[in-house]
Amino acid sequence: MEHSEEEAVMPRTWRRVGAAMFTVAFGANLFAPMLEVYREQDGLSESFVTGMLGIYAAGLVPALLVFGPVSDHRGRRAVMRPALAVVFAASLILAAASQTSEWLLYLGRWIMGFGVGMAMSSGSAWVKQLSTDQPGAGPRRATVVLSAGFGAGPLAAGLLAQFLPAPQATPFMVHLVLVLVGAAMVWCVPETQPAIQGPRPRQPLVPPIALTGRFFWVVAAWAPWVFGTATVAFASIPLYTLSSVRFPIAYLGLVASVVMLTGVLVQPLAARLGEDGWLPLSVTGLGAASAGLRLGALTVTWHLSWLAIPTAVLLGVSYGFMMVAGLREVELLARPHELGALIGVFYTLTYVGFAVPFVLSFLAPAVARVAGVGKTTGFVWCLLAGVVVCAASAVPVARAASRVVPDPGTTAQRRLTGPGPRGVASRARALERRPGRRGPGLPDQEPLPGDPLPACTPWDRPAHGADTLSA
Repeated sequence: MEHSEEEAVMPRTWRRVGAAMFTVAFGANLFAPMLEVYREQDGLSESFVTGMLGIYAAGLVPALLVFGPVSDHRGRRAVMRPALAVVFAASLILAAASQTSEWLLYLGRWIMGFGVGMAMSSGSAWVKQLSTDQPGAGPRRATVVLSAGFGAGPLAAGLLAQFLPAPQATPFMVHLVLVLVGAAMVWCVPETQPAIQGPRPRQPLVPPIALTGRFFWVVAAWAPWVFGTATVAFASIPLYTLSSVRFPIAYLGLVASVVMLTGVLVQPLAARLGEDGWLPLSVTGLGAASAGLRLGALTVTWHLSWLAIPTAVLLGVSYGFMMVAGLREVELLARPHELGALIGVFYTLTYVGFAVPFVLSFLAPAVARVAGVGKTTGFVWCLLAGVVVCAASAVPVARAASRVVPDPGTTAQRRLTGPGPRGVASRARALERRPGRRGPGLPDQEPLPGDPLPACTPWDRPAHGADTLSA
């Protein structure tokens, strides 16, 4: 297969990597409707099954942090190939867990998270580098294929588990076949990140830019909401409406699918609005999250199963906008050799949100006991608290996003003119007039509060060109 390494990169080559990422994401989110299977048929508690969402993130986070830098140093294929093998093993364990021990569900979910983290950190950077026909489309393409897998997985699992025999195993067996197909498609895709000879330099798992005030306010402050609101939409809110649903497993799969597929459908719109200088996409996402959580509170209060669908749509819009926003900001901030690592940091922060349903399974009853109200009311109050947090955080996030100027040595500069937050266009004109710029086309950049200047200002490091593609 050595000849494959010399293949030219074609405009559609990225789709082969996208197919592999789709199969990985498909398996990652199979668990959404399976939660009801484990509750009803296996008699597991709500805390036990929602804890599986959290243990998934516990496997994903270290994989994102470790294998992003590894893929930058050893190449994308060196991470993606074993990632598919790990995901395959995870589905095997999950399929067998119903016949052995329920604790194998935790092991399988942890391994699944680990494999998904490997694939996401390398695959997203790989898709970006393979997008030679539209260099700026890489982050959006990676997000679309992942979100499509996240959406198709629960819909398929809900139908398979609801209407076919062996509901605990059948969805995972289907996934095993898909993983084999994805592996065949991606196995010989040309490498875009040639391996660096010698040992990998000792560098922190977290790039320095991720430790600055700039990254905190532009990305980290809101990143957990990406999956925090999405998982609440399918793992928490619908549980209060299942008593009126005839096919609860398929229903949960539908709700989860609506969340994720809505996130896919709004991403082209989000990309266009971002290019046109609209309000920061992260702020738009926070607004949608606030509206979705309010509607979710009404869904739970009135026990209306149909209202969970528009709630899922709003929270899916939030998910889609914030995911595109985060990947765009990461691409602007990262240097080429740090791209995989910074993508890993961003995904790590987003997957912290997978622990939210588990936290709510303890927090809502605790709030109810302290306040002397019912469990449903306690959960509604938790949702309303989330509304307040989203609304309050939008202001500093908008201020930070409007002041950031990207590193001109990595990607095209952020468009500062046109519609957008008040003051952005005037700031752009002021930057153009300001004397003493550090080179042609490089405006001064005002650091955000808390930024350590030697670590993160673009002009304190040598300029470098945009990352190039090597087949």
